[in-house]
Amino acid sequence: MENVQPPVNPDAEISLLDLLVTLADNVKLLILGPLAAGLTALVIAFAWPQKFESVALLPGDQATISVMTSTAVLDPVIVSLGLNKTETLQEARLSLLRRIKAVVGRDKLLALTVSGSSPQQAQATAQMLLNATYEQLQPRDSNKARLERQLVEAQLRLKNSQLAATSLLVVLERSSSQEKKGGFDLPRGAAELLGASSAALSQALALEAQLEGLTDSQLVQAPTLPEKAVSPKKGMIAVGATLATGFFLLLLVFIRNGLKNADADPASAVKLAAIRRALSWRSLPKA
Repeated sequence: MENVQPPVNPDAEISLLDLLVTLADNVKLLILGPLAAGLTALVIAFAWPQKFESVALLPGDQATISVMTSTAVLDPVIVSLGLNKTETLQEARLSLLRRIKAVVGRDKLLALTVSGSSPQQAQATAQMLLNATYEQLQPRDSNKARLERQLVEAQLRLKNSQLAATSLLVVLERSSSQEKKGGFDLPRGAAELLGASSAALSQALALEAQLEGLTDSQLVQAPTLPEKAVSPKKGMIAVGATLATGFFLLLLVFIRNGLKNADADPASAVKLAAIRRALSWRSLPKA
């Protein structure tokens, strides 16, 4: 018994051939159109203002960010950059704030990112912002006087504990063959003196750091000089424009071909004529 071949659907073959014919008839448009759009987008991307970002890392917290974005810090930077010459002070503040991004990471480091139209501008703006922040974080008046008094007291305690530790070492050397002398536990006394000396040293260093405030010496990473622009992404813009234009032209070609075929069909032609009349401005009632 011979195998019966399934009947071929002529409509499917015709539809596929129609699609291929439509693509062949419009191949130049479908190729040259997206390429032209991609090249145009690339030219526009090159002409678009570039943005560079300078990044600095420093110890800080949310309080440091609050100071960094305060008017006391922003206004001197605005004046130094001359931003208030073309904008009001409020507009210049908002414009500068949009260029600043400060985030505290899990490592307790504050990452400061400042954008600019050139690498030098981004780096200079970041450094100005840091300098103004340093100045605001410096202790002043009564707070500074209090820290200075505490530092003097801590230094005095450190000096006394060091003298006591030195004297104890002399006693230990003289009585190396004895565990105790005069009811005083020498090893325990030495440990206590060393602990007191270490605590006094830590307190003195902490107070000195508070008096010094935040400086460039504490930066983990100074403001960088960016080498590449972060925007616009020229390649992505060109590729996106090419793909979007290609899809639009392909859709347009098939719609135009469908309308052309519909005009050739009497039943479809009547429906299209009704649609055109419904959408025509002339069909609107006159006032």
